[in-house]
Amino acid sequence: MTKIVFACIHNAGRSQMAAAFFNQLADPSRAVASSAGTQPAAHVHPEVVTVMRELGIGLDSAVPRRLTGELARDAQWLVTMGCGEECPVVPGVKREDWSLPDPQGQGLEAVRAIRDQVRAHVEAFARRERLAAPATIVEAGRQDIPEILAFLAANGLPAAGLAEYVTDLLVAREGGHLVGTAALEVYGREALLRSVAVAGTLRGTGLGQRLTRAALALARRRDVARLFLLTETAAAFFPRFGFADIERSLVPESIRQTVEFASACPASARVMVTELS
Repeated sequence: MTKIVFACIHNAGRSQMAAAFFNQLADPSRAVASSAGTQPAAHVHPEVVTVMRELGIGLDSAVPRRLTGELARDAQWLVTMGCGEECPVVPGVKREDWSLPDPQGQGLEAVRAIRDQVRAHVEAFARRERLAAPATIVEAGRQDIPEILAFLAANGLPAAGLAEYVTDLLVAREGGHLVGTAALEVYGREALLRSVAVAGTLRGTGLGQRLTRAALALARRRDVARLFLLTETAAAFFPRFGFADIERSLVPESIRQTVEFASACPASARVMVTELS
């Protein structure tokens, strides 16, 4: 078990957020985080509690505690944020310092920005040290569509027609955070695979392959015989799953009339198909 201590001055803001984000993201069988401060405050800053609650993380009952040499010695990592020379140097404990602003006395908008910086640092740290739990792929519901649309827009993928015509949605989540999507439009025994996207920080980790395999399995459960897709940039990715190019004139009318086929993707996009039965 890898133990990480996140430390700042008052243990009322940055370090509390960092430990909460890490424990949400990490594989609990491999790593756990705690937090402490060199001059612990009486309570966590109210603004910090508020902005973390916005993400579904409760710090209402968190109590700041003092950073001691004994506490640090029990860890493999000591990650500091602003405590400088006051933070103990412990032989054998790896040390890293993050230059992040103190949320004390800041307004909510500023604290939200600090929160997002803390989360980005924690995510990068957990992935670099290979302590993050694998992203979980689950079927999504209609209530997830606004979040999915925002994710697709951020990743440069067309979203036209998704809310109206998609029959099946898959999302990948890491620590509760949306990091990947895939979707199916099913028309009888033919379907369109669309919206396969992975967050930039996770590209090259195999998540795109996992999402595609999950979508293929879902299509088979829906008794789909032929699965089509359009792509401008990933034509080299899909053949490993059995996809091959097909002439547009050979694509069935049900697929050619989809919004993605008819208007969302340019005429230069490659059309590919795989046989599922």
